[in-house]
Amino acid sequence: MFFNQLILPKSIKLPFNWVADYFDGNFLSEYDLQTHKENKFYSINQANTIRFGLFGQNMKFFYEAIDGSFFLNGKRLEIMFHEKDGQIHNLTNNPNQKDIITYKEAHTDFSNKQGLQRTNTTSINFGYKTVYIKDDLILNFQPVVSLPFTDSAFIEIKLTSNKSIDGELVFYCKGKEVERFQTPLVQSLSGQINWTIKY
Repeated sequence: MFFNQLILPKSIKLPFNWVADYFDGNFLSEYDLQTHKENKFYSINQANTIRFGLFGQNMKFFYEAIDGSFFLNGKRLEIMFHEKDGQIHNLTNNPNQKDIITYKEAHTDFSNKQGLQRTNTTSINFGYKTVYIKDDLILNFQPVVSLPFTDSAFIEIKLTSNKSIDGELVFYCKGKEVERFQTPLVQSLSGQINWTIKY
């Protein structure tokens, strides 16, 4: 499997490339490592994906499909929602299906004299969307790790609840709490937070 390798190959064309690790030990990478031919995102076999993420710059960032925990350059990151009444919801310990997300952010400058200029990629992103269910609570959970080229890495969390509840979003690294935020959820309204990754 790709993400189990101690020594990673260099990324192709961009600072980071995506990779899907499969249950059978094979993997699909954004660019074929031998021919450098591009593989399309829609050719990923999501049903057989065990890990998905990015590699490059001698680093690897991925999540485990079985529970949704992130491994960011060797450090495990987990996200939980703590209700005011004491209930804890392990958002990244969720066995439900995860739909892979990856995209690049870019901008293109325009000049009246020269027309459209070169497009510049500014960040590469990956994550997933899933549904967390416990008793009568349903949370739509979408964590996306963003790797900007000129700024600190962060994770964008989108959370939508089927009912209004008050609580806190809590980030853990290697099992220890790193930071928490007041996160009141309003029924059927999506909330979003961008958290600068801290270890």
